[in-house]
Order: sequence, then C-alpha cells, then structure tokens
Amino acid sequence: MTPLEETLERFRETVAGPPDEVPLARAALLVARAEYPHIDVDAYERRLQDMAETLTQQIGRQPFRPRARAMIQTVNQLLFRELGFRGNADHYEDPRNLYLSDVLSERLGVPVSLAIVYAEVCQRAGLDVQPVGLPGHVICRYTPNDPTDEADELLIDVFNGGRVLTRHNCQELVRGAFGARVPFKDYYLANLLPRQVIQRLLHNLKAGALQHGDEERAARAIDFLLALYPWDLDEIRDRGMLRERLGDLHEALTDLEQYVRYRAGARDIQTIAETVRSLRRHAVDDSDEPAP
Repeated sequence: MTPLEETLERFRETVAGPPDEVPLARAALLVARAEYPHIDVDAYERRLQDMAETLTQQIGRQPFRPRARAMIQTVNQLLFRELGFRGNADHYEDPRNLYLSDVLSERLGVPVSLAIVYAEVCQRAGLDVQPVGLPGHVICRYTPNDPTDEADELLIDVFNGGRVLTRHNCQELVRGAFGARVPFKDYYLANLLPRQVIQRLLHNLKAGALQHGDEERAARAIDFLLALYPWDLDEIRDRGMLRERLGDLHEALTDLEQYVRYRAGARDIQTIAETVRSLRRHAVDDSDEPAP
C-alpha cells in the first residue's frame, strides 16, 4: 500500500461515522497528509488542544463568565492578536492555505481553513462555535449556552480578524463573491456539518489545482471527495476526465461508463458518451496489437 493509499484508508475510517461526529481537525489533517506524507497528525491536534487549554484558562481568569460579545473578544484576542492567525489576502490562491498543517504552522489561511481552527479551538474550550456555509466565504456562529445572554448568537468573520457580522454584512460578502445576480437565501446561514466543511475544503483544493493545471493534485482531491461521498457522479465524471488526460485510459473508461449509465439525462451526456466511445475504440485497437 502506498503512503497515499494508506492515508486515504485512514481518511475513510475517520469520516465513516455519523456526519455530526466526524472529527473535523483530524479529517483536515489527513487531507494535508496526502500532500505531506510525513506530518505527525497527532502533534498538530495537540497544538489545537494547547490553544484550547490556553483559551479555557483565559476565560477562567475572568471574574465572571463573559457575555457573548466579550467571549468572542477573548477568543479573537488569543487567536488573531496573540497567536497571529490571519486571512492570507495577499496570496489567497496558495494551496498551503488549505492544508491545516500549514495553517497551524504559518498562521495563514482562507475562510474555510481558519473556520476549522476557530471552531476546533472554541469547541475544545467548551464553546458552541460552528462553521457556517456562506457561499464563497465560510464564517462561524457562536451560540451562548446562557439563556440570559443578550445575544442569541453571533456570526463571526474568521478571515477578517473575527469581526462580528450582521445579516446585511453576510449579504454583502455573498454579493462581493458572486455579484448581485445571486439572491441571498436563509439557508446560506445554516451550520455546516464536519463532512460538509471537509467537502468545501476539498472543492477549493480541486478548483485551485485545476485552475493552475496541477492535475495530480486535483486527482488527489477528487479521491478524497469520493472517499467522503462514493456515489458523487459528478466527481466520478471529473476523475474519469482527469484519468484520460493523465493516460490512465482503462480507469477513465470505468468512471465515464458509470457516469453515462446513471446520469443519462445530464446536460453533458453527449460529450461524455462520445469520450466513452473514443476510449472503447482505443481499447479495441490496443487489444488488436500483436504481442511482443
């Protein structure tokens, strides 16, 4: 078994439980391990635990449990000012922004990876903080467990220093990413389950790799996406097309035949069906070659 195959197997085991019980940080670190086979996943998890213990101590030193906004100010003080985490606006497309090991080492990330750090540290310190799936810009939600608190919840922009967001701010973020043509929907503010966060992380990795022509990295991202959701036919199609470009014609044919069989009504079915016919002709031509 290759290091990548072993990491993929560990990843499948990690994400196999109930969707709300998947260990988010461990899953994200296993994605990073596909890029860096020798990283110590346990050591990086200990870093998160150390940060959480520091946060717990800082909260405990206060004379009374802080209200919601004061609590978030305490979290922000630790993560963004003392530890120096920040959004990597200057090099947003750098894939290292998506590998949790790099994010924890360099203190730089993009919304989805910083949301993982923020939520993991807070949850380990006993705070109910969850990633929220705004299109194009993952944020976090803090829900106080004190019914007397003045705030039912707070929305937090982890890419921009932990600023507290209003609904209007969230609408502006979506508009900035997609333009006014995308109407704002209430479900944009829904919490993400850990598996959904990892899916967002992997989609970002895949899209960035394809944009830069890095087909090997894109193929790895698809392998992890299919470990999450084995019957995602769009990913099976994309893997097949990548395999064709990489010269893995038999594996490409297997993927694309599966797509044609189960997505007969897809818009791109004619294009994919033609690719399948071409691959079949190639397979027949190869079988007709005389043995050496």
